[in-house]
Amino acid sequence: MKIRLIVAVLALFTLSTTSQAQVDVTVNPIGILFGDISLGADIVISDNLSVEPTVGFGSNKSDLLGYKSSSIPISVFGKYYFNPNNGADKFYASVWLRFINRNFNFDDTLTGTASVDYSQTRVGGGLGIGYKVVSKGGIVFDIGIGAGRAFLDKRKFESDVIDPVTIEWTQLMFNGKLGVGYRFGG
Repeated sequence: MKIRLIVAVLALFTLSTTSQAQVDVTVNPIGILFGDISLGADIVISDNLSVEPTVGFGSNKSDLLGYKSSSIPISVFGKYYFNPNNGADKFYASVWLRFINRNFNFDDTLTGTASVDYSQTRVGGGLGIGYKVVSKGGIVFDIGIGAGRAFLDKRKFESDVIDPVTIEWTQLMFNGKLGVGYRFGG
């Protein structure tokens, strides 16, 4: 019920029209340093409201060590800006929904005697805070943090050398934002 209400509110924000479309497109610069990419498009609904879908992809692989991992996080933020200067900027509070899928595979390439497969899918939501600065030239800097809980948490663990283990994850979820980008429109 809670998820449906949040999705309905975010859908209404997205379908609303404004006289001047503003979209702040951002990328996470720190993630890029580690081979991960996260892109966001903060769609400004009014001076005080915006909706930001984000999508990311991360992967890591070592043929020598025999492992590979990947993660795909998808989030949607609804943001309320307190006292904005340039429309949808400065301090904000947010509500968010997040889907993330993680996979890890290890095959012992040296002896060929071990393999481990792990996957996790989580869906959750929560609240957050942040701060966005938009320069006169349209450069955007956005930083935020949030916490919430997982509504769905599915895990799978298989190994030919380790007995099945029950991994107890906390239902707590965190969501962070560090974005640098550009404002289009407005």
